[in-house]
Amino acid sequence: MNETEKIIERLYKEKYGQLVALLMQKFNTLQIETVEDVVQEAFVEAAARWPEQGTPQNPGGWLFHACRNKTINLLKKSVRLFNLSLVTTTVESEEISSYDFNDAQVHMLIACCHPHLPPKTQVVLALKYVANLKIESIALQLATHADSIEKTLYRARQKIKNESLALSAVRDGFSKERMAVLHKVIYLIFHEGYKQPAVNRDQGETMCEEALLMNKSLLDSRYANSETKALHALMLFNLARFDTRFDANGKPIELEYQNRSVWNRKLISLGHHLLIASEDTEFSPYHLEASIAFVHCSALHFEDTDWPAICKYYEVLLKIYPSPFAEINYAVALQYNHQVDKAYSILMNLYQNPYFHQLPILQSSLKKCVEKRRS
Repeated sequence: MNETEKIIERLYKEKYGQLVALLMQKFNTLQIETVEDVVQEAFVEAAARWPEQGTPQNPGGWLFHACRNKTINLLKKSVRLFNLSLVTTTVESEEISSYDFNDAQVHMLIACCHPHLPPKTQVVLALKYVANLKIESIALQLATHADSIEKTLYRARQKIKNESLALSAVRDGFSKERMAVLHKVIYLIFHEGYKQPAVNRDQGETMCEEALLMNKSLLDSRYANSETKALHALMLFNLARFDTRFDANGKPIELEYQNRSVWNRKLISLGHHLLIASEDTEFSPYHLEASIAFVHCSALHFEDTDWPAICKYYEVLLKIYPSPFAEINYAVALQYNHQVDKAYSILMNLYQNPYFHQLPILQSSLKKCVEKRRS
């Protein structure tokens, strides 16, 4: 793979979802699959032209203009969709910055959370078109199978088409339920970026930053609530430890052996401030996960970790938001809290599931638990 091909591949990972979002924002009469085809064609055109003409100074802007030109040509061919106002401005005169891409992402996130779509469908749409995650990654995040995600996307596209649902970012009429979906999507985007291996560090960091920026947009809006603050605190606690997760060779460093002296104390302090500000009569999974993360961040040494408190937080979390991943983390905490047999029972129950037993994190946690029982 030559340098130009590497650049295009990186841009595809970073900009595909943003380009779809930007086009949907500017041409909201088009169907998602039509916009996807346009974006795909733009990347094909880039792959054909850039090796000969050179990579543009603003490759993201070039791709958008290519997409916009192709979209306008499509609109011209359709009498039903044609609108003269769409083509009265000169394409080349429009400057596209990173702000435009990020702003479009926020709008697309809100648009995907359409109130006429089921919550799960909203999440899947957003992970596909906002985070640009692959089907397999979405399935793993939602603890389901890839074919289930494929079917959800197909049904969503059909519903949007048949009912003429406009995926536009109308910011009115926000409900608690809609904000909950927005928070979940941002959380999953951040988690997907955070768990990227060292070889994809830049991509992972970009996804984490995108999630943080999207949540900051909500945090600064009049729709922000206690969940928004707790989620932001959780992301800040995790970002504070981002640079200590891998060694110089790209090998993962477990929490026990991370260099806590280089954890970003400013981010931890800001996260703690937001966690306190998020206190409410109701609390969400983000409150509990942020509290767990803060316990870890507060311990100057691994041996100082308050494991009983972490176990309590996980017990409450599993009651209100059961998840196999939370169960695994709970089992790990139980091991350090001298409850190895209970941890082993939880992990073995998960291992009996034909889907979960393939999870690397479950396999490694169970292996360590078996070793602790023998020692």
